[in-house]
Amino acid sequence: MVSSKLLLKLKSIKTMVSAFDYNSREFELIINTDSRSFKTGETFVALVGENFDAFNYVEGVLENNAKVVVFNSNKDREEMLFMLAAFFPKILFITVKDTLEFLQELAGLHMDAWKKTDKERKVIGVTGSNGKTTHKEMIYFLLNSILPSKVLATKGNLNNHIGVPLTIFRLTKKHKIAIIEMGMNHAGEIKVLCDIAKPEHGMITNVGAAHIEFLKSMENIFKEKGTLYNSVVKNSKGKGTFVVNGDDQYLCRLKPSKGLSLYGELNGEIKIEINGEKILINMDNKRLLIDNKNILEHHNLKNLAGTAIFTMKLFPKKIKKVIEAASNYQQPSMNRSQWEGHIFLDAYNANPSSMRVSIDSFVMTMKDKNISLDDCYFVLGDMNELGDHAPEMHKEIAKHVKDLGIKNITFIGRYREFYQRGLSDPRSSFATKEEFHEEWKSARKNYKYVFVKASRSLQLETLMTIV
Repeated sequence: MVSSKLLLKLKSIKTMVSAFDYNSREFELIINTDSRSFKTGETFVALVGENFDAFNYVEGVLENNAKVVVFNSNKDREEMLFMLAAFFPKILFITVKDTLEFLQELAGLHMDAWKKTDKERKVIGVTGSNGKTTHKEMIYFLLNSILPSKVLATKGNLNNHIGVPLTIFRLTKKHKIAIIEMGMNHAGEIKVLCDIAKPEHGMITNVGAAHIEFLKSMENIFKEKGTLYNSVVKNSKGKGTFVVNGDDQYLCRLKPSKGLSLYGELNGEIKIEINGEKILINMDNKRLLIDNKNILEHHNLKNLAGTAIFTMKLFPKKIKKVIEAASNYQQPSMNRSQWEGHIFLDAYNANPSSMRVSIDSFVMTMKDKNISLDDCYFVLGDMNELGDHAPEMHKEIAKHVKDLGIKNITFIGRYREFYQRGLSDPRSSFATKEEFHEEWKSARKNYKYVFVKASRSLQLETLMTIV
């Protein structure tokens, strides 16, 4: 549990007021930042954003018998504080300099307390430009096969400066492993998350052009993602298990440590081979076979190989169990990349690296099925958050598509003209998905397989509802 005793250690607190003696007894803090889902006995932390202040909704929380209420301090609220304590004597009121800082500081203390009571507990960090959630789900499945019900992982994609603390608050004494997914948009954000979670093991999925609009260059993205590795090396004194794809032109440059392992089809000391549904791993003078009939995409089979290697490195005495679990793994529905019958749909996000990987993987899958690309149809939409790099990066993807011999293709969105600089004669091009509806109906009927990928803003998943 998150102990109330931790409150006494927080530097972010300015004032604590209550009619009951909160010093004399310990109680559980059940953290909630959403007044809409608030339940009796929970602790409400009133976060503040650019366009909201959750303190404006505190009345409903008070009526719902909160245990603790935390909000930002200002002159008016300090004057109100003792009045609130008088009207609600069973509630502990806390004012702080910044509620987000309070949330993160408390999460860090809870993580420290959780790790301190059992030296065998492990914290795993997962980051990367693409595939973070996929890797996290795979690692969770594999580790849960070894330690059933003792593994906690980030829910969904709650991987930011708020989601990571909320994940940490879910840790209880039954857990032996915490898998913390870490996302970012701007420089320095991974370090903030690492300082809170303090991982000693981890994976970086890849280094791609996601968020290059804010980070300006691929080298800066590599540096930001590498922050997780640097944190793991520091926290584990270089012994923490860390596995990366050696075929990634950036990750292969990580400074060696005792716990670092590189795998790949071309590079790395651990070589893998993927033939259809079979993955052969050559590791530590062993040839290990994963036979997974549930995953079609080449890149996800490679992801499965990497996460299996990571798990086996973490638990070398459980290799047989890991291989068995990896062979049975099925992708959970995450409303991301998924097959809908003969249609591959990824309308959740898109950047140059994820677009290239998805296209290449789809083409390899078609090759394995002996399906001609002439019998396939491709729909490519905007890739966002590329800033000044948008024209060139859309052009490069289109040139890559052309080099693969793909002809049946439609470009959709505000960047369609950038695509056409690399492939000037697509089958069609539309500004909006609504203009594409009639051709979409025809494509679904006339092609054996269809590929659809774009950033979330286009909402191309709604195409699936059109018959």
